[in-house]
Amino acid sequence: MSGLYVLGGSSIVIENLADQLCKRGVEVTIGALLFKRFPPKGAYEVAAIPVGNILKLKRFLENFDIIHNHHPITNYLALVSRKPFMYHYHGAPDFGWGNLLRYSMLPSIKITNHYIDAVIAVSETAGAELKRLFSLDKVHVVYDCVDTTLFKPGLKEKFRKGSPQLLFVGNLYKHKNVGELIFALKELVKEYPEAYLQIVGHGRMYGYLKHLIAGLGLENNVELVGRVSSFELPYYYASCDVYITASRWELFGLPLLEAMACGKPVVASSIPSHVELITKAKAGITYTAGEIDVLCKNIIRAHEASDKYRSNALFFAKEHDWSVMADQTLRIYAEILHR
Repeated sequence: MSGLYVLGGSSIVIENLADQLCKRGVEVTIGALLFKRFPPKGAYEVAAIPVGNILKLKRFLENFDIIHNHHPITNYLALVSRKPFMYHYHGAPDFGWGNLLRYSMLPSIKITNHYIDAVIAVSETAGAELKRLFSLDKVHVVYDCVDTTLFKPGLKEKFRKGSPQLLFVGNLYKHKNVGELIFALKELVKEYPEAYLQIVGHGRMYGYLKHLIAGLGLENNVELVGRVSSFELPYYYASCDVYITASRWELFGLPLLEAMACGKPVVASSIPSHVELITKAKAGITYTAGEIDVLCKNIIRAHEASDKYRSNALFFAKEHDWSVMADQTLRIYAEILHR
């Protein structure tokens, strides 16, 4: 279940998990209060959650054995559902646009806490935040995963345009701090004039970033790609030498894992979730946000040591295929159904 269904990390998780559960014989319905974007066609069903009529809502929820919720606003369904209820915690930043989501998230967990049978946190960082904020003792850490049949090494480098070629993938929100990557490239091209950065994604900061690139005279070294299809995206990873991110907030960082699945080293800001992921994977380097000179040095270090990072990245990605998440999730389902 979700509240507002849009393109983002949580919808990617929902669709891939639903697909894997269907392959295991589970009947899945993706429900949302409002679909701004519909999931791609799959074996699962898609349904709007009825609101405004409590009897219709109760009858709707009775169709399911487990309610697996991914959005704070739909946590309140736990108050009217008699079925086992699980919350998948993706989090929200405590600044900027994320405040709105966070302010709806915090009371929803506090009010429904005793009605929730289990919580999935997308990382140990997320699990620690839940325990700190709510003293929850029913938290399971299940990492977001990657489709290793889609994101894999050896794909054609269809979009290569420079060397070293760098890549960022994500919604262009303020907390993603993409401008820092552009400033870093301004320094990098002084020593590596063919350095090239591709920025895949769209969002509120697109116009600002476009003006920044022009203002720094980097039109030949930075490309605002915009959104791309799920079929094209792996080829962007394949075409890069290093994946980079300067994000100031994440609880996981799915593109890091997608880059690893393609055998690419990563350089990321040293927020807790990035440190957790890169420490476990041993597939890249972190740096302190704002230290652009260190970011530049680490990009070159990662590029020069790409063979070492490549094997670690591929091993870690194979351990975190969506099929692994499905198996972990089914075990939690079984536990709460038994309980």
